[in-house]
Amino acid sequence: MVGRKRTVERRKNKRYKAVEGAYAAISPNSHKLGQIIDISMGGLSFKYIDTSGGRAEAGLSGEEAIFLSSMGYYVGDLPFKTVADYEVTNAPSFSSMKVRKRHLQFTDLTFKQLFDLDYYLRNNVSEQVEPLPDQYKS
Repeated sequence: MVGRKRTVERRKNKRYKAVEGAYAAISPNSHKLGQIIDISMGGLSFKYIDTSGGRAEAGLSGEEAIFLSSMGYYVGDLPFKTVADYEVTNAPSFSSMKVRKRHLQFTDLTFKQLFDLDYYLRNNVSEQVEPLPDQYKS
């Protein structure tokens, strides 16, 4: 691959591919719910259907926390900031609905939220999760 720049991995946390059936939902009334693509202790990415009909949402109001769910596992009310949100143009489209992908970073998690997120990760990814780093242990 001539001329291609090597990208530097800047993430602090290893990303894991989420299992089928792992979902994320932004609260409380944004109507953004979709399948988690990958997840780490630092953040996640997920795909969702754009129900705004292409309208820009005013200031992303009401987007304060994200909830994670899968068969028998749930983690709620995780604060986050959006890193990127864009339309997925290579997704097969059978209707006028647009698929978007959002990348987000968790912010200011409490010890309990870190513990719950670690437990969620251990049970909802398709590869082995490394032990919780010492910086998160008390």
